[in-house]
Amino acid sequence: MTMSLQGAPLAGVKVLEIGHYIAAPHCAMMLADQGADVIKVEPAGGEPGRKAPPYSAAGESLAFACHNRGKRSVALDLRRTESGEALEALLRWADIVVTNYAYGIPEKLGFGFDRLSQVNPRAPMIHITGFGQEDDRRDYLAFDPAIQAMSGFSDLTGDAEGPPTISQFFVADHAAGMVAAYAAMCALWEARATGRGRFVPVSMLEAMTSQLSYHIPTRGAAGKSPTRFARAPEAFDFFPTRDAPMYLAAGTPASWRAFSQLMGRPEWAPDPKKRPNLLENPDLKAEVDAVAGAWFAARTSAEALDALQRAAIPCGAVRSVAQLYDEEVAAGSAVVSFVDLAGGGPPAPVPGPAVTFPGAPADRARVASLGEHNAAVLAELGVPADIVAALTAADRPAVPA
Repeated sequence: MTMSLQGAPLAGVKVLEIGHYIAAPHCAMMLADQGADVIKVEPAGGEPGRKAPPYSAAGESLAFACHNRGKRSVALDLRRTESGEALEALLRWADIVVTNYAYGIPEKLGFGFDRLSQVNPRAPMIHITGFGQEDDRRDYLAFDPAIQAMSGFSDLTGDAEGPPTISQFFVADHAAGMVAAYAAMCALWEARATGRGRFVPVSMLEAMTSQLSYHIPTRGAAGKSPTRFARAPEAFDFFPTRDAPMYLAAGTPASWRAFSQLMGRPEWAPDPKKRPNLLENPDLKAEVDAVAGAWFAARTSAEALDALQRAAIPCGAVRSVAQLYDEEVAAGSAVVSFVDLAGGGPPAPVPGPAVTFPGAPADRARVASLGEHNAAVLAELGVPADIVAALTAADRPAVPA
């Protein structure tokens, strides 16, 4: 039995994930969301993500569920020689191998790219690490907040006069996971054309710095040092309404002209092809703040949103995560998905996939218990019955009732 779903974009693609925490599991889950058959290999005690809060009523990690839906689970102690035949069978089976173990660890555990190429030369390997394979820092261990700090993200986030800030989103892990999924599809396409898989290193640092599309040119070409904004830049700012702050993003000449007309101040946009730089015109900025501030303060966020969107002016109300969850679930949107947990109980809410294809299995996918598929997967891959029995007895914990 496989987890692949016919009709989904990646139906028939076989992914072997040997990962932990977020980056590699998120990459593999993105592929599973689109129909790939993903086998996740974990240590006998489970990967550390299984212990991360928050938890279901039965004690299962909901954080783990957010990155591991729709996969089959095999528990193997790769340090034991008895696991070698099972690991080799898994490597032969895979179309793609994804890992985020530290630099050098795949080789020590027997699934480095050289070994993969010997047993399955058509399969690419995607290896996510903090700094890639060629960087002098390749041996450095990396967690998301450290990469946020080293990428410039923390220095650019927070109050202008305050300390650097770490996002409560694991932005570096998720960015690396998404880049890795993109890399996996490129490498698979190439492998199917050439018959040879390649090794693809993914750097968490580079996944973050690839987003500095304004800041790197500012430094490299203009010689300036990008800093946090003391005020919102130009035509972007927060304005309080009667019930919630709104963010105005009238960043194009057309949207600025529409906003000026909505405010009853067409003179703010004398040139239809340009918008003024409010940071260079403090008097105009003060007038905009006063007029727009009064306009927003007289309305609810829903009323302001309706008026601005009707005028084709980008904007958004600030929502807490609680508000986002309640409103999106009530609307039946794809922002929230629900998955079934191995331990039973009600379906668990998790972030929905960023892309949804008809026929893809992301909603109501299942999160497997540790080692749940040991016997079935190893038998399916032709591992001798005596080895399956020995590994299953040694490595597979009891499945929760």
